[in-house]
Amino acid sequence: MTTPVSTLTLNPAIDVTYEVSQLVADDKVNSKEANIFPGGNGINVSRALKRLGKDAHTCCIFARETGSLIRRLLRDEDIYPVTLEVPGRNRVNCTIQQRRPPEEFKVAGIGPDITAETLEQITTIFLNLAGTGYGVLSGSTLPGTPEDLYTDLAIKLRAQGARAVVDTKDAMLRETVEAKPFLIKPNKYELEVMCGRSLPTLEAIADEARKVQQMGIDNVCVTLAEEGAILVDDNDSYYAPAPKVRVRCSVGAGDTMLAGLISAFSDGKPLDEVLRLGLACASGSISRDGTELFHPGELEALMEKIEVTGLSI
Repeated sequence: MTTPVSTLTLNPAIDVTYEVSQLVADDKVNSKEANIFPGGNGINVSRALKRLGKDAHTCCIFARETGSLIRRLLRDEDIYPVTLEVPGRNRVNCTIQQRRPPEEFKVAGIGPDITAETLEQITTIFLNLAGTGYGVLSGSTLPGTPEDLYTDLAIKLRAQGARAVVDTKDAMLRETVEAKPFLIKPNKYELEVMCGRSLPTLEAIADEARKVQQMGIDNVCVTLAEEGAILVDDNDSYYAPAPKVRVRCSVGAGDTMLAGLISAFSDGKPLDEVLRLGLACASGSISRDGTELFHPGELEALMEKIEVTGLSI
């Protein structure tokens, strides 16, 4: 039987990416290339899982015309979201990739307002669809959403026998740790904020990841950008550097890594192989334009380039 996966995207987006030679103040700059994709962290996790051969229940809040466009873009990828419709507009996020000098600029929009009743409805749907599988809580929420929302949902997921997967930051991440989720995926900076100190070495990062894991979290994955990632569970800990690829766009890389981790965990893979697949998915995605995400056919070659090392922590 296939393990169900449910993703929650309270703040979906239309992701637009422009590639320009150089931005010039007060001057119109023509884009060499423009891409448009459905966005939002949970949506990207679902898109990546689809490419890994796994369907996820994609729970979203859609707003009028912008929501209709996101729905059409998802259907182009054979994803059929479970949605509630609200007034207003979903956000439009813009990423500008400058080539000389190489820099990336990001502007994020603001999503629609939703009522407490709508929030209760969509989270109930999300929990029901997660069942005893995986419930993915990732990315930003909407203005006015309770800060303890992910904590509350993680507790409910655990109570119903599901595995809560959390990828958020700041206060929401710190509070959700108390719910003892199955997996969290902070980056190095987010881990430093959690522990209140700088982590200048790989050993310091790994030690702190172990401390967080011992708070009752099954798995802690710390992403280190081009330096790779660390993955820790009850018994083992591993580090792997990221394979060298030509970086095109970083948007969505964390979401695809999360999807790779979830896919490997659901298949019962050993921890080192879980990390290997996650890094391969992320590396494949950053080599693509916009949030196009990785191509499944390239994963095997990327995984062969990833050397996973056990850590003594």
